[in-house]
Amino acid sequence: MDNHNYTRYQTAIGLAIVAGIFSIIIAGLLAVNVYSMKVSVPARSAELEKMKEQAKANPADVTLAELILETDTQLRRDQFAGLYFVRRGTILLVITVVLLTGSIIWAVSHRPKLPQPQPQGDLKSEQIQQAHRIRRVFSVTVILLSGLALFWVLNAPRTLPVSNGDQPLSLYTSMEQMENQWPTFRGPGGLGVCRFKNIPDTWDGQAGKNILWKTAVPLPGHNSPVVWGNRVYLTGGTEEKQRVFCFEADSGRLLWSGDVSIPLTPAREDMDVMEDTGYAACTAVTDGKRVCAIFAGGDMGCFTNDGKLLWEKHLGVPESAYGYAASLTAFEDRVIVQWDVGYDEGDESKSKLIALNWQTGNILFQTHRPVPNSWSSPTVVDIEGQYQILTTASPFVMAYDPTTGAERYRAECIEGDVAALPIIGNTTLLAIEPYNKLVAIDTNNASGDITPTHILWENESEMPDICSPVANEHYVWTLTTQGLLGCYSIADGSEVYAHGIDNSFQASPTLIGDQIYLLAEDGMMSIISAGPEYNEIKQNPLGEKCYASPAFQDGRIYIRAKENLYAIGTAE
Repeated sequence: MDNHNYTRYQTAIGLAIVAGIFSIIIAGLLAVNVYSMKVSVPARSAELEKMKEQAKANPADVTLAELILETDTQLRRDQFAGLYFVRRGTILLVITVVLLTGSIIWAVSHRPKLPQPQPQGDLKSEQIQQAHRIRRVFSVTVILLSGLALFWVLNAPRTLPVSNGDQPLSLYTSMEQMENQWPTFRGPGGLGVCRFKNIPDTWDGQAGKNILWKTAVPLPGHNSPVVWGNRVYLTGGTEEKQRVFCFEADSGRLLWSGDVSIPLTPAREDMDVMEDTGYAACTAVTDGKRVCAIFAGGDMGCFTNDGKLLWEKHLGVPESAYGYAASLTAFEDRVIVQWDVGYDEGDESKSKLIALNWQTGNILFQTHRPVPNSWSSPTVVDIEGQYQILTTASPFVMAYDPTTGAERYRAECIEGDVAALPIIGNTTLLAIEPYNKLVAIDTNNASGDITPTHILWENESEMPDICSPVANEHYVWTLTTQGLLGCYSIADGSEVYAHGIDNSFQASPTLIGDQIYLLAEDGMMSIISAGPEYNEIKQNPLGEKCYASPAFQDGRIYIRAKENLYAIGTAE
Protein backbone atom coordinates (compact mmCIF):
# COMPACT_ATOMS: atom_id res chain seq x y z
CA MET A 1 0.00 0.00 0.00
CA ASP A 2 1.19 3.55 -0.83
CA ASN A 3 1.29 5.13 2.64
CA HIS A 4 1.08 8.71 1.37
CA ASN A 5 -1.88 7.84 -0.80
CA TYR A 6 -3.57 6.12 2.12
CA THR A 7 -3.06 9.21 4.31
CA ARG A 8 -4.68 11.42 1.68
CA TYR A 9 -7.56 8.98 1.43
CA GLN A 10 -8.15 9.01 5.20
CA THR A 11 -7.91 12.79 5.27
CA ALA A 12 -10.50 13.09 2.51
CA ILE A 13 -12.81 10.69 4.34
CA GLY A 14 -12.46 12.77 7.55
CA LEU A 15 -13.23 15.99 5.72
CA ALA A 16 -16.22 14.39 4.03
CA ILE A 17 -17.63 13.19 7.36
CA VAL A 18 -17.26 16.58 9.06
CA ALA A 19 -18.65 18.47 6.04
CA GLY A 20 -21.54 16.02 5.81
CA ILE A 21 -22.44 16.46 9.49
CA PHE A 22 -22.36 20.26 9.18
CA SER A 23 -24.40 20.10 5.97
CA ILE A 24 -27.10 18.01 7.65
CA ILE A 25 -27.25 20.34 10.68
CA ILE A 26 -27.44 23.50 8.56
CA ALA A 27 -30.02 21.98 6.23
CA GLY A 28 -32.14 20.97 9.21
CA LEU A 29 -31.96 24.46 10.74
CA LEU A 30 -32.88 26.00 7.40
CA ALA A 31 -35.87 23.68 7.07
CA VAL A 32 -37.10 24.62 10.56
CA ASN A 33 -36.58 28.32 9.83
CA VAL A 34 -38.42 28.15 6.49
CA TYR A 35 -41.30 26.30 8.15
CA SER A 36 -41.50 29.01 10.82
CA MET A 37 -41.55 31.75 8.17
CA LYS A 38 -44.23 29.98 6.15
CA VAL A 39 -46.49 28.93 9.03
CA SER A 40 -45.73 30.63 12.35
CA VAL A 41 -45.05 34.18 11.15
CA PRO A 42 -48.25 34.45 9.02
CA ALA A 43 -50.29 33.17 11.96
CA ARG A 44 -48.79 35.77 14.29
CA SER A 45 -49.29 38.47 11.65
CA ALA A 46 -52.98 37.58 11.47
CA GLU A 47 -53.19 37.77 15.26
CA LEU A 48 -51.51 41.19 15.18
CA GLU A 49 -54.04 42.46 12.65
CA LYS A 50 -56.87 41.37 14.94
CA MET A 51 -55.27 43.27 17.81
CA LYS A 52 -55.01 46.39 15.63
CA GLU A 53 -58.71 46.13 14.80
CA GLN A 54 -59.45 45.89 18.53
CA ALA A 55 -57.30 48.97 19.12
CA LYS A 56 -59.31 50.95 16.56
CA ALA A 57 -62.45 50.09 18.51
CA ASN A 58 -60.77 50.91 21.87
CA PRO A 59 -58.30 53.77 21.21
CA ALA A 60 -57.97 54.54 24.94
CA ASP A 61 -56.70 51.04 25.80
CA VAL A 62 -53.06 51.82 26.68
CA THR A 63 -52.26 48.21 27.62
CA LEU A 64 -53.44 46.95 24.23
CA ALA A 65 -51.41 49.66 22.46
CA GLU A 66 -48.29 48.57 24.35
CA LEU A 67 -48.95 44.92 23.49
CA ILE A 68 -49.36 45.80 19.80
CA LEU A 69 -46.06 47.72 19.80
CA GLU A 70 -44.22 44.86 21.51
CA THR A 71 -45.78 42.20 19.26
CA ASP A 72 -45.13 44.19 16.08
CA THR A 73 -41.50 44.82 17.06
CA GLN A 74 -40.92 41.17 17.96
CA LEU A 75 -42.61 39.96 14.78
CA ARG A 76 -40.46 42.18 12.57
CA ARG A 77 -37.39 41.15 14.54
CA ASP A 78 -38.20 37.48 13.92
CA GLN A 79 -38.92 38.08 10.23
CA PHE A 80 -35.69 39.95 9.71
CA ALA A 81 -33.69 37.36 11.67
CA GLY A 82 -35.32 34.60 9.62
CA LEU A 83 -34.41 36.22 6.29
CA TYR A 84 -30.91 36.86 7.52
CA PHE A 85 -30.58 33.20 8.59
CA VAL A 86 -31.81 31.97 5.21
CA ARG A 87 -29.26 34.10 3.34
CA ARG A 88 -26.31 33.27 5.52
CA GLY A 89 -27.39 29.68 6.10
CA THR A 90 -27.68 29.05 2.36
CA ILE A 91 -24.16 30.40 1.80
CA LEU A 92 -22.79 28.25 4.60
CA LEU A 93 -24.67 25.19 3.28
CA VAL A 94 -23.20 25.71 -0.19
CA ILE A 95 -19.70 25.92 1.30
CA THR A 96 -20.15 22.71 3.29
CA VAL A 97 -21.71 20.86 0.31
CA VAL A 98 -18.82 21.95 -1.95
CA LEU A 99 -16.40 20.80 0.73
CA LEU A 100 -18.27 17.48 1.01
CA THR A 101 -18.26 16.95 -2.77
CA GLY A 102 -14.60 17.83 -3.09
CA SER A 103 -13.69 15.52 -0.24
CA ILE A 104 -15.56 12.61 -1.82
CA ILE A 105 -13.86 13.19 -5.20
CA TRP A 106 -10.50 13.41 -3.45
CA ALA A 107 -11.20 10.19 -1.52
CA VAL A 108 -12.18 8.31 -4.69
CA SER A 109 -9.06 9.46 -6.56
CA HIS A 110 -6.82 8.36 -3.69
CA ARG A 111 -8.55 5.13 -2.86
CA PRO A 112 -5.79 2.75 -1.63
CA LYS A 113 -4.82 -0.34 -3.54
CA LEU A 114 -4.39 -3.78 -1.99
CA PRO A 115 -1.72 -3.65 0.69
CA GLN A 116 1.68 -5.25 0.11
CA PRO A 117 3.17 -7.36 2.89
CA GLN A 118 5.39 -5.26 5.20
CA PRO A 119 7.26 -5.93 8.36
CA GLN A 120 4.90 -5.74 11.34
CA GLY A 121 6.92 -3.21 13.27
CA ASP A 122 7.04 -0.71 10.37
CA LEU A 123 3.30 -1.12 9.73
CA LYS A 124 2.35 -0.28 13.32
CA SER A 125 4.59 2.78 13.35
CA GLU A 126 3.11 4.03 10.09
CA GLN A 127 -0.44 3.46 11.34
CA ILE A 128 0.26 5.53 14.46
CA GLN A 129 1.63 8.37 12.35
CA GLN A 130 -1.37 8.18 10.04
CA ALA A 131 -3.75 8.32 13.01
CA HIS A 132 -2.00 11.47 14.26
CA ARG A 133 -2.29 13.09 10.83
CA ILE A 134 -5.98 12.24 10.54
CA ARG A 135 -6.73 13.68 13.98
CA ARG A 136 -4.91 16.88 13.09
CA VAL A 137 -6.80 17.22 9.82
CA PHE A 138 -10.08 16.49 11.54
CA SER A 139 -9.39 19.09 14.24
CA VAL A 140 -8.37 21.75 11.72
CA THR A 141 -11.52 21.08 9.70
CA VAL A 142 -13.77 21.42 12.73
CA ILE A 143 -12.01 24.64 13.74
CA LEU A 144 -12.37 26.12 10.26
CA LEU A 145 -16.06 25.31 9.99
CA SER A 146 -16.71 26.49 13.54
CA GLY A 147 -14.89 29.70 12.71
CA LEU A 148 -17.13 30.23 9.70
CA ALA A 149 -20.21 29.70 11.86
CA LEU A 150 -18.90 32.09 14.54
CA PHE A 151 -18.14 34.76 11.94
CA TRP A 152 -21.66 34.35 10.62
CA VAL A 153 -23.18 34.84 14.09
CA LEU A 154 -20.97 37.80 15.06
CA ASN A 155 -21.81 39.63 11.85
CA ALA A 156 -25.54 39.42 12.47
CA PRO A 157 -27.29 42.78 12.01
CA ARG A 158 -28.02 44.92 15.05
CA THR A 159 -31.05 46.77 13.67
CA LEU A 160 -34.45 45.82 12.40
CA PRO A 161 -36.46 47.28 9.52
CA VAL A 162 -39.44 49.45 10.36
CA SER A 163 -42.80 48.59 8.95
CA ASN A 164 -42.47 50.98 6.02
CA GLY A 165 -39.01 49.66 5.17
CA ASP A 166 -37.46 53.12 4.85
CA GLN A 167 -35.31 53.43 7.96
CA PRO A 168 -33.85 50.95 10.44
CA LEU A 169 -35.66 50.52 13.75
CA SER A 170 -33.22 50.98 16.62
CA LEU A 171 -33.37 48.66 19.59
CA TYR A 172 -33.49 51.68 21.92
CA THR A 173 -36.40 54.03 22.59
CA SER A 174 -36.35 57.27 20.62
CA MET A 175 -36.36 60.66 22.31
CA GLU A 176 -39.66 61.39 20.58
CA GLN A 177 -41.20 58.40 22.35
CA MET A 178 -39.69 59.56 25.66
CA GLU A 179 -41.36 62.95 25.27
CA ASN A 180 -44.79 61.27 25.13
CA GLN A 181 -44.38 59.66 28.56
CA TRP A 182 -43.18 60.72 32.04
CA PRO A 183 -39.91 58.75 32.10
CA THR A 184 -37.67 60.90 34.30
CA PHE A 185 -37.68 63.23 37.28
CA ARG A 186 -39.97 66.16 36.37
CA GLY A 187 -40.87 64.54 33.06
CA PRO A 188 -39.27 64.94 29.61
CA GLY A 189 -36.12 67.07 29.76
CA GLY A 190 -36.56 67.56 33.52
CA LEU A 191 -38.51 70.71 32.66
CA GLY A 192 -41.49 70.17 34.93
CA VAL A 193 -43.79 70.86 31.97
CA CYS A 194 -46.80 68.58 31.44
CA ARG A 195 -48.03 68.29 27.86
CA PHE A 196 -50.87 65.91 28.68
CA LYS A 197 -54.48 67.02 28.66
CA ASN A 198 -57.40 66.37 31.00
CA ILE A 199 -55.23 66.67 34.11
CA PRO A 200 -57.41 66.49 37.26
CA ASP A 201 -57.88 69.75 39.14
CA THR A 202 -60.19 68.61 41.96
CA TRP A 203 -59.65 65.90 44.58
CA ASP A 204 -59.66 65.19 48.31
CA GLY A 205 -57.41 62.44 49.67
CA GLN A 206 -59.14 62.02 53.02
CA ALA A 207 -62.63 61.99 51.56
CA GLY A 208 -61.53 59.74 48.69
CA LYS A 209 -62.84 62.16 46.08
CA ASN A 210 -61.26 61.42 42.66
CA ILE A 211 -58.71 59.11 44.30
CA LEU A 212 -58.58 56.18 41.87
CA TRP A 213 -56.42 54.12 44.19
CA LYS A 214 -53.98 54.32 47.07
CA THR A 215 -51.25 51.72 47.56
CA ALA A 216 -48.69 51.39 50.36
CA VAL A 217 -45.05 51.65 49.25
CA PRO A 218 -43.04 48.92 51.04
CA LEU A 219 -39.84 50.95 51.59
CA PRO A 220 -39.27 54.67 52.26
CA GLY A 221 -37.84 57.10 49.74
CA HIS A 222 -38.12 60.69 48.56
CA ASN A 223 -37.82 59.86 44.85
CA SER A 224 -40.60 60.72 42.42
CA PRO A 225 -42.71 58.30 40.37
CA VAL A 226 -41.85 57.75 36.70
CA VAL A 227 -44.57 56.46 34.40
CA TRP A 228 -44.66 54.63 31.09
CA GLY A 229 -47.98 53.35 29.79
CA ASN A 230 -49.57 51.17 32.43
CA ARG A 231 -46.52 51.00 34.70
CA VAL A 232 -45.49 53.30 37.53
CA TYR A 233 -41.98 52.92 38.96
CA LEU A 234 -40.62 53.96 42.35
CA THR A 235 -37.65 53.02 44.48
CA GLY A 236 -37.26 52.55 48.22
CA GLY A 237 -34.34 51.94 50.49
CA THR A 238 -32.99 51.58 54.00
CA GLU A 239 -29.55 50.78 55.36
CA GLU A 240 -30.26 47.07 54.77
CA LYS A 241 -32.48 46.99 51.66
CA GLN A 242 -32.88 48.81 48.35
CA ARG A 243 -35.54 47.92 45.80
CA VAL A 244 -37.25 49.00 42.63
CA PHE A 245 -41.06 48.79 42.62
CA CYS A 246 -43.40 48.49 39.65
CA PHE A 247 -47.09 49.26 40.10
CA GLU A 248 -49.94 48.78 37.67
CA ALA A 249 -51.09 52.29 36.73
CA ASP A 250 -54.76 51.36 36.36
CA SER A 251 -55.19 49.49 39.65
CA GLY A 252 -52.24 50.32 41.91
CA ARG A 253 -51.39 46.64 42.21
CA LEU A 254 -47.72 45.92 42.90
CA LEU A 255 -46.63 43.98 39.81
CA TRP A 256 -43.08 43.24 40.96
CA SER A 257 -40.19 44.45 43.07
CA GLY A 258 -36.50 43.98 42.33
CA ASP A 259 -33.62 43.95 44.81
CA VAL A 260 -30.40 45.84 44.13
CA SER A 261 -27.58 44.31 46.15
CA ILE A 262 -25.60 46.21 48.77
CA PRO A 263 -21.83 45.53 48.79
CA LEU A 264 -20.46 44.96 52.27
CA THR A 265 -17.50 47.34 52.36
CA PRO A 266 -15.94 49.46 55.11
CA ALA A 267 -16.84 52.59 53.14
CA ARG A 268 -20.51 51.54 53.15
CA GLU A 269 -20.41 51.03 56.91
CA ASP A 270 -18.99 54.53 57.37
CA MET A 271 -21.46 56.16 54.96
CA ASP A 272 -23.36 59.03 56.56
CA VAL A 273 -26.77 59.74 55.02
CA MET A 274 -28.97 62.54 56.35
CA GLU A 275 -32.47 61.51 57.35
CA ASP A 276 -33.93 64.24 55.11
CA THR A 277 -32.11 62.71 52.14
CA GLY A 278 -32.47 59.01 52.89
CA TYR A 279 -31.22 56.00 50.95
CA ALA A 280 -33.59 56.38 47.98
CA ALA A 281 -33.72 60.05 47.07
CA CYS A 282 -32.70 59.51 43.42
CA THR A 283 -35.56 59.19 40.92
CA ALA A 284 -35.31 56.26 38.51
CA VAL A 285 -35.54 56.45 34.71
CA THR A 286 -37.46 54.25 32.25
CA ASP A 287 -37.50 53.86 28.48
CA GLY A 288 -40.62 51.68 28.41
CA LYS A 289 -38.57 48.51 27.97
CA ARG A 290 -36.42 48.85 31.09
CA VAL A 291 -36.15 50.81 34.32
CA CYS A 292 -32.87 51.84 35.94
CA ALA A 293 -32.31 53.11 39.48
CA ILE A 294 -29.45 54.38 41.62
CA PHE A 295 -29.26 54.57 45.41
CA ALA A 296 -27.37 56.55 48.05
CA GLY A 297 -24.46 54.11 48.14
CA GLY A 298 -23.78 54.39 44.39
CA ASP A 299 -25.49 51.06 43.67
CA MET A 300 -27.30 50.82 40.33
CA GLY A 301 -29.77 48.22 39.11
CA CYS A 302 -31.52 47.88 35.76
CA PHE A 303 -34.59 45.68 35.23
CA THR A 304 -36.82 44.78 32.30
CA ASN A 305 -40.36 46.10 32.50
CA ASP A 306 -41.48 42.67 33.76
CA GLY A 307 -38.95 42.60 36.60
CA LYS A 308 -35.99 40.63 35.24
CA LEU A 309 -32.63 41.95 36.47
CA LEU A 310 -30.47 42.93 33.49
CA TRP A 311 -27.43 44.22 35.34
CA GLU A 312 -26.03 45.82 38.47
CA LYS A 313 -23.26 48.39 38.69
CA HIS A 314 -21.59 49.62 41.87
CA LEU A 315 -19.98 53.02 41.36
CA GLY A 316 -18.51 53.12 44.86
CA VAL A 317 -19.68 54.88 48.01
CA PRO A 318 -19.90 58.60 47.19
CA GLU A 319 -18.27 61.35 49.22
CA SER A 320 -21.33 63.52 49.74
CA ALA A 321 -22.08 65.97 52.53
CA TYR A 322 -25.84 65.25 52.71
CA GLY A 323 -26.12 61.91 50.90
CA TYR A 324 -26.15 61.25 47.15
CA ALA A 325 -29.44 62.39 45.59
CA ALA A 326 -28.96 62.96 41.83
CA SER A 327 -31.67 61.42 39.66
CA LEU A 328 -31.02 59.53 36.43
CA THR A 329 -31.88 60.50 32.90
CA ALA A 330 -31.47 58.83 29.51
CA PHE A 331 -30.58 59.45 25.90
CA GLU A 332 -31.42 56.84 23.26
CA ASP A 333 -29.39 53.70 24.14
CA ARG A 334 -27.83 55.06 27.35
CA VAL A 335 -28.53 55.94 30.97
CA ILE A 336 -26.88 59.16 32.18
CA VAL A 337 -25.42 59.53 35.70
CA GLN A 338 -24.19 62.80 37.20
CA TRP A 339 -21.67 61.42 39.66
CA ASP A 340 -20.62 64.56 41.54
CA VAL A 341 -18.66 63.50 44.62
CA GLY A 342 -15.82 64.76 46.82
CA TYR A 343 -15.26 68.07 48.54
CA ASP A 344 -12.53 69.84 46.55
CA GLU A 345 -13.63 72.27 43.88
CA GLY A 346 -11.50 71.92 40.76
CA ASP A 347 -10.50 68.31 41.53
CA GLU A 348 -11.26 66.31 38.36
CA SER A 349 -10.28 62.93 39.78
CA LYS A 350 -13.62 62.08 41.41
CA SER A 351 -16.68 63.69 39.81
CA LYS A 352 -17.81 62.30 36.45
CA LEU A 353 -20.60 62.34 33.93
CA ILE A 354 -21.19 58.67 33.09
CA ALA A 355 -23.19 57.01 30.31
CA LEU A 356 -24.06 53.31 30.59
CA ASN A 357 -25.66 51.08 27.99
CA TRP A 358 -29.33 50.43 28.79
CA GLN A 359 -29.16 46.72 28.04
CA THR A 360 -25.74 45.71 29.38
CA GLY A 361 -24.58 48.34 31.87
CA ASN A 362 -21.31 48.74 29.95
CA ILE A 363 -19.80 52.21 30.31
CA LEU A 364 -20.05 54.08 27.01
CA PHE A 365 -18.26 57.18 28.23
CA GLN A 366 -17.20 58.87 31.44
CA THR A 367 -16.16 62.51 31.42
CA HIS A 368 -14.39 63.96 34.43
CA ARG A 369 -15.86 67.11 35.96
CA PRO A 370 -13.96 69.80 37.94
CA VAL A 371 -16.69 70.10 40.59
CA PRO A 372 -17.32 68.90 44.17
CA ASN A 373 -20.37 66.97 45.37
CA SER A 374 -23.73 68.33 44.24
CA TRP A 375 -27.37 67.25 44.43
CA SER A 376 -28.56 68.42 41.05
CA SER A 377 -29.55 65.98 38.33
CA PRO A 378 -28.61 65.89 34.64
CA THR A 379 -31.22 66.71 32.03
CA VAL A 380 -31.29 65.94 28.31
CA VAL A 381 -32.91 68.73 26.32
CA ASP A 382 -33.39 69.58 22.66
CA ILE A 383 -32.00 73.06 22.01
CA GLU A 384 -32.55 74.29 18.47
CA GLY A 385 -32.55 70.73 17.09
CA GLN A 386 -29.51 69.50 19.02
CA TYR A 387 -29.70 67.37 22.15
CA GLN A 388 -27.51 68.44 25.07
CA ILE A 389 -26.93 67.16 28.58
CA LEU A 390 -27.26 70.08 30.99
CA THR A 391 -25.68 69.98 34.45
CA THR A 392 -25.10 72.35 37.36
CA ALA A 393 -22.58 72.11 40.19
CA SER A 394 -20.47 74.75 41.91
CA PRO A 395 -19.11 76.81 40.20
CA PHE A 396 -20.31 75.80 36.72
CA VAL A 397 -23.27 75.35 34.46
CA MET A 398 -21.97 72.81 31.92
CA ALA A 399 -23.37 71.20 28.77
CA TYR A 400 -22.22 67.97 27.13
CA ASP A 401 -22.69 66.04 23.92
CA PRO A 402 -24.90 63.04 24.87
CA THR A 403 -23.33 60.86 22.16
CA THR A 404 -19.65 61.28 23.04
CA GLY A 405 -19.67 62.87 26.49
CA ALA A 406 -17.53 65.74 25.23
CA GLU A 407 -18.00 69.06 26.99
CA ARG A 408 -19.68 71.63 24.75
CA TYR A 409 -19.57 74.74 26.93
CA ARG A 410 -19.39 75.98 30.49
CA ALA A 411 -20.27 79.14 32.40
CA GLU A 412 -18.75 79.90 35.80
CA CYS A 413 -21.67 81.60 37.52
CA ILE A 414 -23.02 79.70 40.56
CA GLU A 415 -21.73 78.65 43.99
CA GLY A 416 -22.85 76.57 46.94
CA ASP A 417 -24.65 73.28 47.49
CA VAL A 418 -26.48 73.16 44.16
CA ALA A 419 -29.63 71.00 44.00
CA ALA A 420 -32.07 72.64 41.56
CA LEU A 421 -32.07 71.37 37.97
CA PRO A 422 -31.13 73.66 35.09
CA ILE A 423 -34.04 74.22 32.71
CA ILE A 424 -34.71 75.79 29.32
CA GLY A 425 -37.21 78.61 28.92
CA ASN A 426 -37.68 79.97 25.41
CA THR A 427 -34.16 78.67 24.42
CA THR A 428 -32.65 80.44 27.45
CA LEU A 429 -30.81 78.26 29.95
CA LEU A 430 -31.86 79.07 33.53
CA ALA A 431 -29.91 77.98 36.61
CA ILE A 432 -30.21 78.65 40.33
CA GLU A 433 -27.53 79.41 42.90
CA PRO A 434 -29.14 78.26 46.17
CA TYR A 435 -30.49 81.08 48.36
CA ASN A 436 -28.85 83.80 46.24
CA LYS A 437 -29.54 84.23 42.53
CA LEU A 438 -31.14 83.18 39.26
CA VAL A 439 -28.89 83.13 36.18
CA ALA A 440 -29.89 83.22 32.49
CA ILE A 441 -27.50 81.94 29.81
CA ASP A 442 -27.72 82.33 26.04
CA THR A 443 -27.24 78.93 24.37
CA ASN A 444 -26.91 80.23 20.80
CA ASN A 445 -23.45 79.46 19.36
CA ALA A 446 -22.27 78.46 22.83
CA SER A 447 -18.87 76.76 22.84
CA GLY A 448 -16.02 76.52 25.33
CA ASP A 449 -15.89 78.97 28.23
CA ILE A 450 -18.89 81.25 27.67
CA THR A 451 -18.70 83.08 31.02
CA PRO A 452 -17.66 86.44 29.51
CA THR A 453 -19.97 86.30 26.50
CA HIS A 454 -23.22 84.40 27.06
CA ILE A 455 -24.55 85.30 30.52
CA LEU A 456 -27.65 87.37 29.73
CA TRP A 457 -28.56 88.48 33.22
CA GLU A 458 -28.46 87.61 36.93
CA ASN A 459 -31.12 88.35 39.51
CA GLU A 460 -29.93 88.32 43.10
CA SER A 461 -33.03 87.40 45.07
CA GLU A 462 -34.12 84.79 47.59
CA MET A 463 -33.81 81.50 45.71
CA PRO A 464 -34.64 77.81 46.36
CA ASP A 465 -32.22 75.36 47.92
CA ILE A 466 -34.23 72.30 46.84
CA CYS A 467 -37.06 73.01 44.38
CA SER A 468 -36.28 73.34 40.67
CA PRO A 469 -37.77 76.20 38.65
CA VAL A 470 -40.37 76.02 35.88
CA ALA A 471 -40.82 78.32 32.88
CA ASN A 472 -42.97 79.13 29.88
CA GLU A 473 -42.08 81.41 26.97
CA HIS A 474 -42.26 84.59 29.04
CA TYR A 475 -41.75 83.86 32.72
CA VAL A 476 -39.80 81.64 35.09
CA TRP A 477 -41.12 80.71 38.54
CA THR A 478 -39.00 79.75 41.57
CA LEU A 479 -40.26 78.23 44.83
CA THR A 480 -38.31 78.20 48.10
CA THR A 481 -38.69 75.61 50.83
CA GLN A 482 -40.30 78.29 53.03
CA GLY A 483 -42.98 78.99 50.40
CA LEU A 484 -41.78 82.12 48.61
CA LEU A 485 -42.97 81.94 45.02
CA GLY A 486 -41.07 84.27 42.70
CA CYS A 487 -41.95 85.13 39.11
CA TYR A 488 -39.33 86.68 36.79
CA SER A 489 -39.20 87.87 33.21
CA ILE A 490 -37.10 85.62 30.99
CA ALA A 491 -36.33 88.57 28.73
CA ASP A 492 -34.43 90.65 31.31
CA GLY A 493 -34.65 88.89 34.68
CA SER A 494 -36.78 91.57 36.30
CA GLU A 495 -39.02 90.50 39.15
CA VAL A 496 -42.68 90.28 38.12
CA TYR A 497 -43.96 89.35 41.57
CA ALA A 498 -43.01 87.58 44.80
CA HIS A 499 -45.71 85.93 46.88
CA GLY A 500 -45.40 84.10 50.17
CA ILE A 501 -47.42 80.88 50.57
CA ASP A 502 -48.15 79.74 54.10
CA ASN A 503 -46.64 76.29 53.68
CA SER A 504 -43.35 74.41 53.16
CA PHE A 505 -42.24 72.82 49.90
CA GLN A 506 -39.77 70.18 48.70
CA ALA A 507 -41.61 69.11 45.55
CA SER A 508 -40.86 71.19 42.45
CA PRO A 509 -43.65 73.07 40.63
CA THR A 510 -45.22 71.75 37.41
CA LEU A 511 -46.56 73.83 34.51
CA ILE A 512 -49.75 72.47 32.93
CA GLY A 513 -51.08 74.70 30.16
CA ASP A 514 -51.83 78.07 31.75
CA GLN A 515 -51.72 76.73 35.31
CA ILE A 516 -49.00 75.78 37.81
CA TYR A 517 -49.38 72.94 40.32
CA LEU A 518 -47.58 73.43 43.67
CA LEU A 519 -47.43 70.41 46.03
CA ALA A 520 -46.71 71.34 49.65
CA GLU A 521 -45.15 69.13 52.33
CA ASP A 522 -48.51 68.65 54.06
CA GLY A 523 -50.01 67.26 50.83
CA MET A 524 -51.92 70.40 49.82
CA MET A 525 -51.81 71.01 46.06
CA SER A 526 -52.27 74.68 45.17
CA ILE A 527 -53.22 75.45 41.57
CA ILE A 528 -52.32 78.98 40.42
CA SER A 529 -52.49 80.78 37.13
CA ALA A 530 -49.30 80.91 35.02
CA GLY A 531 -49.43 84.65 34.44
CA PRO A 532 -47.87 87.92 35.56
CA GLU A 533 -49.99 88.08 38.74
CA TYR A 534 -50.38 85.61 41.58
CA ASN A 535 -53.84 84.11 41.33
CA GLU A 536 -54.72 81.00 43.30
CA ILE A 537 -57.42 79.03 41.49
CA LYS A 538 -58.05 76.23 44.01
CA GLN A 539 -56.49 73.93 46.60
CA ASN A 540 -56.76 70.15 46.87
CA PRO A 541 -55.74 68.30 50.06
CA LEU A 542 -54.18 64.84 49.99
CA GLY A 543 -53.99 64.34 53.74
CA GLU A 544 -50.47 62.87 53.86
CA LYS A 545 -46.94 64.28 53.96
CA CYS A 546 -45.36 64.74 50.52
CA TYR A 547 -41.70 65.35 49.65
CA ALA A 548 -41.49 64.08 46.06
CA SER A 549 -42.54 65.86 42.87
CA PRO A 550 -45.65 64.37 41.22
CA ALA A 551 -45.81 62.53 37.89
CA PHE A 552 -48.42 63.02 35.18
CA GLN A 553 -50.14 61.11 32.41
CA ASP A 554 -53.20 61.82 30.33
CA GLY A 555 -56.05 62.20 32.84
CA ARG A 556 -53.89 61.17 35.79
CA ILE A 557 -51.65 62.50 38.56
CA TYR A 558 -49.41 60.12 40.51
CA ILE A 559 -48.22 61.37 43.90
CA ARG A 560 -45.73 59.56 46.09
CA ALA A 561 -46.53 60.50 49.68
CA LYS A 562 -44.62 59.47 52.79
CA GLU A 563 -46.29 56.06 53.08
CA ASN A 564 -48.44 55.60 49.99
CA LEU A 565 -48.60 56.05 46.24
CA TYR A 566 -51.75 57.78 44.99
CA ALA A 567 -53.42 57.86 41.59
CA ILE A 568 -55.69 60.87 41.09
CA GLY A 569 -58.26 61.04 38.29
CA THR A 570 -61.86 60.38 37.46
CA ALA A 571 -63.18 56.87 36.94
CA GLU A 572 -64.23 56.21 33.34
